[in-house]
Amino acid sequence: MTLIVILVFLMLITLFGVSVIGRIQQRQRLRRLQQRRLRIQAEELIEVVACLEQTLPNRAITKHINDMIIALQQQMLALEDNHPEHIEAAIQKSELYSEELINPKNRQSISYQRESDAQIAKTQLHINETMHLITQLAAQGTINEIELDAYLIELRWAHLMVSVMSYIGQGDKSMAISDRFSAQAFYRKAQQLLMESMHQDPRRLKMIKELSEMVDGGRVGLSRDLREPSSAAMSM
Repeated sequence: MTLIVILVFLMLITLFGVSVIGRIQQRQRLRRLQQRRLRIQAEELIEVVACLEQTLPNRAITKHINDMIIALQQQMLALEDNHPEHIEAAIQKSELYSEELINPKNRQSISYQRESDAQIAKTQLHINETMHLITQLAAQGTINEIELDAYLIELRWAHLMVSVMSYIGQGDKSMAISDRFSAQAFYRKAQQLLMESMHQDPRRLKMIKELSEMVDGGRVGLSRDLREPSSAAMSM
């Protein structure tokens, strides 16, 4: 009888040990899944930030998205229980980048122009995602309504300009090789996009006018203030 009791006791201890180990392993799996989900989100935002840095004149928007990356990385760090060094290094790198974004001395050339339809589509996809993220930040109270409106206006203008300036760039290349017929077609495509847009930035009407002059041969290119990316000038 004593032997049976001992065996039952040992069996219960074994089952309890297996149950504890199972729960630990389950928590570890959930932790790894959470970290993987956060890492994928951070990697997607890193790609968005790289696009914005090359496209938007207003680096405050880019910084807001980069700060979201830092928040995700900090969540990853909180879940890490073995080797946090690589995550800590990633956070430090992201924080330094945020500081660079607000430093007026650290400016790189930006352009709305893209070389292919695929690049145009990808850039506009990232801009659309940024509009969604900025709206989320406003809902969380990170930015106020005035900032939200200003950022959305600029992002919508950038979305339009990526297509418009890419077509104009193709037209300029055609003119450079004396292919006036192709150049006119590209300029008309750019003009059509501007005419279909409801954006109230005053530069839109000026661009439409100058593109007409370029199609007619009365102008060789856009005015400098229209060629260089800058923040949207007027609210919708």
